[in-house]
Amino acid sequence: MRKTFWAILLAFFYSVVYTVAGPMVAVQDVTFKWSYLISFLFCFIVCSIVNYFIFLIIPQLYLRFGKKLRFGKGHISQYFDKIGSRKLFLLVWLFIFASWVPAYLIFYPGVLSYDMISQVNSALGTIADNHHPVLHTWLIRFFMRLGDALFSSYEFGIGLLSLLQMLLLSYALTRLAFLLKRKKVPLLIVILTVLLSAGWFMNACLSVSMIKDSLHAVFLVLFACHFTEMATDLPGYFRQKRNLLFFPVIGFLMCAFRNNGIYIYMFCFIGLFLLKIVQIKRAKAYIALIAVILLTPFLYKIYTGPVFTALGIAQTEVREALSVPIQQLQRVAVKRAEELTEEQSERMKYYIDDLEWTDDSICEYDPFCADHAKSCFYSEHYSDDPLAFWKFYLQIGRQFSKEYVMAFLSNTLGYWYPGYYGFSYVMYENYPPEVFAEPLERKSILHSELLEKYYESLCNSDFWRRTPVLRLFFVPGFTLWFLLYALILAWKERGFFTRVFPLFFPLIAQYGIMLLSPITSFRYSWPLCLMLPLAFIGICGDCGLDTLQSRQGDKMEN
Repeated sequence: MRKTFWAILLAFFYSVVYTVAGPMVAVQDVTFKWSYLISFLFCFIVCSIVNYFIFLIIPQLYLRFGKKLRFGKGHISQYFDKIGSRKLFLLVWLFIFASWVPAYLIFYPGVLSYDMISQVNSALGTIADNHHPVLHTWLIRFFMRLGDALFSSYEFGIGLLSLLQMLLLSYALTRLAFLLKRKKVPLLIVILTVLLSAGWFMNACLSVSMIKDSLHAVFLVLFACHFTEMATDLPGYFRQKRNLLFFPVIGFLMCAFRNNGIYIYMFCFIGLFLLKIVQIKRAKAYIALIAVILLTPFLYKIYTGPVFTALGIAQTEVREALSVPIQQLQRVAVKRAEELTEEQSERMKYYIDDLEWTDDSICEYDPFCADHAKSCFYSEHYSDDPLAFWKFYLQIGRQFSKEYVMAFLSNTLGYWYPGYYGFSYVMYENYPPEVFAEPLERKSILHSELLEKYYESLCNSDFWRRTPVLRLFFVPGFTLWFLLYALILAWKERGFFTRVFPLFFPLIAQYGIMLLSPITSFRYSWPLCLMLPLAFIGICGDCGLDTLQSRQGDKMEN
């Protein structure tokens, strides 16, 4: 009965979002049309049938045949065991890496993204601030100088950095797949995870793209793997002494390669501590646990504090963390200007430029992208008196709450509405060489018209984003629904909040970070997509939960 209820409720919410709320926000018109009702009814019926199959039929099939699908049972699994874990790991790593080589040969030395324009200036000159993670800019500097020293070619150095990114990302995804294997996730899901890791165009393209997201994704996936092992077997994790060394390094690099990584880290461990405080007190490695967990934020604080100060590097402007409130204030200023008092208008101008939202203005209002308003925000005025800003923000919010809600839904549209793909592209063409401090250009090693058209179509064509089912691999909106479905499927009546729910913390934290970002770009949701297979540990893997249901399943198999 409970599963039937969730099947119908989730079908209802998905249908509302997909056929009513999403289209309304997309066209910025909340007027209800009767055509929405017809679409809703059709979507609701189809979705209810699909959900019934997912929530009731598949679990029954898994109870009946699940043991045969796990590692350790069946001819395929026995064949893998004969290869040996270490050799199999290397083969899978090589397979994923080799699958991306065609993209490397086509894109060589790499995709020079928009961020590279300013990062090259900093890498070849002075790193003034942490707007783009300093560690990533240092890495670009090192490889560009290495390429120049060895072959008088900055492109050669960038090509080496692309290779490094490919090696690290393919390793991280192999590590994730083998974690699924160890946690007894069904063999079919493990194999599909490997195949998708190798074949999904996003991984190939972003592994050779010069953006901070690529290396952040590497260490976020590794962090999530270590966190999962910690959450499922805390004492066992710390019995492996190498974890005491590797985990703080991985945690620090995850934070250093993207400025919001530290919030993911803190969210995960605060949640884990609150839910597992009893177990932590009993663990023999209790002191080591606390020390290792606190070491990462300690190192990160030193890195962004005394180290930055000594090198004359300024912190990121506060506006980078205020995309949502800035966008909400700007919407009120544009849509409800006539209702603002003179004092409120002056206060608006104090924080966000002069509010002259003309078509040719850099501050032109875009409901789906906060970058325009954010670029016109006076961070120094906020820093002078943060409390005054938040008082003003809340005052306007009470008066224009509907505009605040609409601004948030518009700016996050692509993260909850699967039909929106406005910013779900992946860069294919590089910027012109002359826009960089030193001319940089693509020097493809392999010239194949077929491959070039293949990647160009995947990156730029809207055909894939408009096509049902295929759309799931091209738009970020499906991630929310995957998480909701996974949480419901993973629900267990005993020990859910202490043993299963913590496995979802890295995924939930990353989704929360996405909601606070300035646009619904696929590259922001990509790290979450890489981690989604971890949800299957909570759904059908070994998360340390000995439930009556699993014991009954074993009896059915025997």
